[in-house]
Amino acid sequence: MKAILFLCVSALSLFALNMQEAIDRAYEHNPSLEEKNLLLEASKELTNGAYAGFKPTLDINYGYSQFSQKNFVGADSASAADAILSYNLFNGFLDIHTLGLSEANENVAFYTHQATKADLRLQVQLAYINYLRSQQQIHIAEETISLLEQQQQDAQNFYEQGIFAKNDYLQVEVELSSAQQALLSTKRNAKLARFTLKRLLGAQLTKDETIEEITKEAKPLMPEQLKEMMLDNRSELKLFTAQKEGLNHAYEAAASNYYPKVDLEAKYQLAGEDPIPNGGVTFQIHDQSTATIKLSWNLYQGGADEAKRATLLFEESASEARIRDLHLNLELQLEEAYEAYILAQNQISVARKALEQAKENFRITKNQFEANIANTSLMLDAQRFLARAQVDYHGAYFELYDAMAQIERVVEEEIF
Repeated sequence: MKAILFLCVSALSLFALNMQEAIDRAYEHNPSLEEKNLLLEASKELTNGAYAGFKPTLDINYGYSQFSQKNFVGADSASAADAILSYNLFNGFLDIHTLGLSEANENVAFYTHQATKADLRLQVQLAYINYLRSQQQIHIAEETISLLEQQQQDAQNFYEQGIFAKNDYLQVEVELSSAQQALLSTKRNAKLARFTLKRLLGAQLTKDETIEEITKEAKPLMPEQLKEMMLDNRSELKLFTAQKEGLNHAYEAAASNYYPKVDLEAKYQLAGEDPIPNGGVTFQIHDQSTATIKLSWNLYQGGADEAKRATLLFEESASEARIRDLHLNLELQLEEAYEAYILAQNQISVARKALEQAKENFRITKNQFEANIANTSLMLDAQRFLARAQVDYHGAYFELYDAMAQIERVVEEEIF
């Protein structure tokens, strides 16, 4: 018998899911995070492409011409092939700043991915907590119904004995019906909460899996330390900084037209001689190599370069304003999360005392009801007070867990 019991417990544990496992599963299967990961890989490839500006290019060309009449040397066709190796010696630092812009954009994609990952972690935590909250509310609702059913039986007995009026019995019956309806609503909320969690996990949540309780404990926190962690860790700050760096590189790249361009070209050319039936020779040198240095310099482009640089300056100023605004928003987020954390801890203490008082009040009222001292209304009031106190007490803990998750998101670091 003990062996069978052990096997049953082990089987149940295989289908249990804790919060960290839920977060890891979301990291692996959530479509939104997968999208950001693919965009990050795409940005890496763009950076690899930007290195092409530092490498030579090789082109191979072949041409064949057929003449309607023979030329003066008696040829009715001509053909030629060449291979050209080109290398840019100087392009006004365009290649350097193009690479810098690509690297900055890659950093933007990376920090966007990190911010999405941190947001997903918070969403999973809140969904996980909300599901446990709904399960606790179901438990309280079922206990309330059980107590009301007992009270209904007592009221019916009193009514049949002529001790209570019919209205007292009906009053309990109405209260029981309301509690049963509330239970249905609570179960519906639990289903939606579980579906929300399942969606965040990329549908990787089976019906057989149970959600484990949370065992996190509160700890003392220092706001200044939290702020320092926030400024060091937040991906959004790093993202905006990377965007600003990208704008700087774009601004410098836009000045490349102010400089001359220098290119080195090596060309090998081979002219054909009767390579195709009915072909002929031309005056081209059949086999030659050419080395060329090209210098070009655009002196005026209709003001396009100046307009582009002015646009980028405005965008850079706008980026600085966004960073300042983000700092203010983050400080507000931290303040709200910290105050919610402190409030939840205080609420737990208050709710614990209220629950003790509600239990004692219910016990006394129940004894008085059974002794026909307290009437039905007092008994129902005591029952409501107890149910409300239970919801508040357990709800305070869930509010604490919510605040913990919010704080960890604000500072983007695991604390509890």
